[in-house]
Amino acid sequence: MKFIKQIIIITLILVIVACTSNNSATFYLLKATPSDDLKLARNENSMERITVLVKLLNFPEYLDQPQMVIRENDYKLQINEQHRWAEPIKNHFTRVFVKNLNSRIAPSDARIYSKLDGSKPDYQLSIEVFQMDVNMDNEAVLKTEWSLSIGKKANLIIRKINEYNIPIENNSFESGVEAQSKAIGILADHIAEYLRILQKQSPIKKMSLIHSLDNNIPR
Repeated sequence: MKFIKQIIIITLILVIVACTSNNSATFYLLKATPSDDLKLARNENSMERITVLVKLLNFPEYLDQPQMVIRENDYKLQINEQHRWAEPIKNHFTRVFVKNLNSRIAPSDARIYSKLDGSKPDYQLSIEVFQMDVNMDNEAVLKTEWSLSIGKKANLIIRKINEYNIPIENNSFESGVEAQSKAIGILADHIAEYLRILQKQSPIKKMSLIHSLDNNIPR
């Protein structure tokens, strides 16, 4: 009888240890990054003050969970229970992107709708995120489609699809999050550059320049 009790106690201890180890997790946050473009980093935009309304229209549903995702191939994803986002990634992405864009277009201002405070935006920036994960090639991948609209009627002036593949320096989740943060920063770089070029032009020239902007902005 005493032997059976000992076995039961040992079994319970093993179960508790197993549950504790399975429940332990590491949590991660994205980070706003400085621009690699020296003009943007130094706020040398020479553009008049504008307000940009940022709207996140779509975010992948497979990211609507705290667990981090690794893409094995076009058809298969891995979900990691021990490595998680510290907050809903959709909200986190929006906040970090807006912070990045603000640092690149200052003294202009990028805001989400709830922060407009009744002011009317000069531009509306709509973003759709199609993919944001890391792959088996040690790359952080960010695929987006975004558009800029202008005026009270929100007339569409440009629509772009971008894909960024950022190498992960170390084979770790932390380095993967760092690379994803860099990708969001590069997206902000490109959009800020479009805004800078557009603001330098007259309304008529703005429309004629749209088709030539691709050649002026590095990828």
